[in-house]
Amino acid sequence: PRPRTTLSLCASFSSGAGTGPPPCVAPELKAQFWEDGVVCMRKAVPMEYVASLRVACERNMKDPGPLCDEHSAAAGTAGRFHDDQFLWRRHAECRDFLFKSPVAQIAAEIMDSSAVNILYDHLLVKEPGTVAPTPWHNDYSYWQITGRHICSVWLALDHVKRESMVTYVKGSHAWELMHKITNFSGESSDDGRYTASPNQDDIPLDAIENGEYELLGWDMEPGDVVVHHGWTLHGASGNADLETMRRGYATRWLGDDIRFDPRPGTMHFNWVEKGFNCGLEAGDKMECDLFPTVYEAGRVDLK
Repeated sequence: PRPRTTLSLCASFSSGAGTGPPPCVAPELKAQFWEDGVVCMRKAVPMEYVASLRVACERNMKDPGPLCDEHSAAAGTAGRFHDDQFLWRRHAECRDFLFKSPVAQIAAEIMDSSAVNILYDHLLVKEPGTVAPTPWHNDYSYWQITGRHICSVWLALDHVKRESMVTYVKGSHAWELMHKITNFSGESSDDGRYTASPNQDDIPLDAIENGEYELLGWDMEPGDVVVHHGWTLHGASGNADLETMRRGYATRWLGDDIRFDPRPGTMHFNWVEKGFNCGLEAGDKMECDLFPTVYEAGRVDLK
């Protein structure tokens, strides 16, 4: 049986591009984020940023960075699942989005953090007819962090049907699973980067697929965002649509209590190998050139 799906009401949010009143996340939306582990915000990002990020996306797909993974090619399946990180360090459009759009303030307010630093930005593209799924996982299990104030803002650059959109297990952030690492390209193409991970928790795949948990998901329009906690379990199918791209641009945000934890089997070691070394020590606040402060309440000079 197919898992049951709940299409929750989404908050409506609009903002100018760095002008007028600052964005404000309503108290009930913050409460929903901490209760469900995920919220959807309609029209959160002005279309001028969506348009410029599409340009950066096209450029990156032709000339990707050193951390790029092509999951469909690695798995030998149809279509293209393009996955790349730290675009903001190569593309002006991505830097402008981080530092000039409302996204950092949205992240800070929804987590009740006084400031946020960018962990990394993340382009996830599934071309029409892509078979490769996004396996069930939470982000926290892959990350070199400790703390609770961590979220991702997933921005739709295209019209995305519910069937192709990311699906979230409601309330699963409360489980704080440190799950066994899943390879997005399939186990047969495992390159060993997570072999040393000590994570032992199992994802309850059968229970999820049998409908024992409530699943949250939305049809998305360009400019809509989903904000999810780092602990929240999520996954997605391939892109069965034969005409429409599914371009998602995610930004990962570090809040007040996050500290550096370079435990084995995290993304930190692949980053260092590819030239992205933060230079921090275990227990340090994650604030450096690689993870700059983007928003701080009451300050405008960061923009």
